Amino acid sequence: QTWGNVLNSDQSTLIKSYCLVEGSIRSYLAEFIKTSSQNIDIQEVAGIDELLNEIQNDKNAIGFCRLVDILDDNSQEIVQGISLIPIDMNGNQKVDFFEDIYHNSTDLARGIWIGKYPKALFHSIYSVAGTQPTGSNELAFLNWILTDGQQYLYTNGYSELVYSERQSKIHGLYAAQSPIVDTQNKPMQAYTLLFYVVVSLIVILFMFLMIRFYGAGKQELTTEKRGGEPVFGEHSVKAPGGLFFDKSHTWAFMEKDGHVRIGIDDFLQHVIGIITRVKMKKPGDRIKRGETFLSVIQQGKQLDIYSPVSGTIFENNTKLQANPSMINSSPYSDGWVYTIASDNWLKEIKGLFIGNIYQVWIQYEFTRLKDFLSFNERSKSIKDLQLVMQDGGELKDHLLEGLDPEVWEEFQNEFINSSNEQGFS
Repeated sequence: QTWGNVLNSDQSTLIKSYCLVEGSIRSYLAEFIKTSSQNIDIQEVAGIDELLNEIQNDKNAIGFCRLVDILDDNSQEIVQGISLIPIDMNGNQKVDFFEDIYHNSTDLARGIWIGKYPKALFHSIYSVAGTQPTGSNELAFLNWILTDGQQYLYTNGYSELVYSERQSKIHGLYAAQSPIVDTQNKPMQAYTLLFYVVVSLIVILFMFLMIRFYGAGKQELTTEKRGGEPVFGEHSVKAPGGLFFDKSHTWAFMEKDGHVRIGIDDFLQHVIGIITRVKMKKPGDRIKRGETFLSVIQQGKQLDIYSPVSGTIFENNTKLQANPSMINSSPYSDGWVYTIASDNWLKEIKGLFIGNIYQVWIQYEFTRLKDFLSFNERSKSIKDLQLVMQDGGELKDHLLEGLDPEVWEEFQNEFINSSNEQGFS
């Protein structure tokens, strides 16, 4: 390969590629470029010093190694003479603002956490337990791993968690959550589970009745206004009957011909604001539940939205390319995104909300959204805007429109990405 082949230019200089004698690097590269590791033509070197020497003395050379291998022991910054090669995640032939994470190790580490770096080129370490840890010793040990124990990661070849990621993990550690993996197999387990399911349904029914009681007589509007300021609240969110809703703030509906129509819910479009561009998949592409099926963009700021169901795309709504704001004006009709041939409709809808349960869940999501704004209020763009109205606690409609790209990144990670980890049931 020459640099001309890669850069679509007339350069005839050969690319010299180096990596450490370590099998995992080849496997990561193979997964990234979707080929067999045997097909990768790369020169292996014995140690990091040799690899750095080759790169620093040849401007046409590139190397593949771990991030900690190229960090200075004292400053924890990238060693001199080495630059990181940016990756064009959205394939538009340039490095957009939200993709520009390659100036230093801190920006790169944070970008990896947020999801701006290919998953094939990094991996995470997990702590696994049969149930949610509750003992003081277990919690203390896990807390130590996320705090003081981080200093030992670097010496063992791993990158430390960025500060915001540590705080997020610590918060989740002490939050009441369901067991991660249930390894018990006792005869009474099924009865215990049934008991909790029945209790949960009773609680949800009670919450719904209370909401209906106290909400009686309130007018439900698409966009409420207080003092001329457009706002939206829990009674503003539309939810047509018969649709199934996912925690990713998407919806699904089976048509008469057996295809499933999917799109974004009214809550999310209220939060995002006017959508100026969308990135869609093509008919024939496969999508999986919980994976990105659509990216919505507003003046360069982007959110990735996750699919409520799995299947093969039968048709996409081509009108959205010319008029993406139809998602705002008509999220459940003209603003639909795809119709798909579902892989396992009956199984997947068991994890979706419908009707009154969705309305109760929206109450929970409003609380979570206000918590997000409160936690991130140190951001100047949030400080400068009154996003939560004092009268009734409604939110400023299209609240993300006036916020910085950094807040969009936090919203992607802390609200969108974490939605499936929340304990609502």
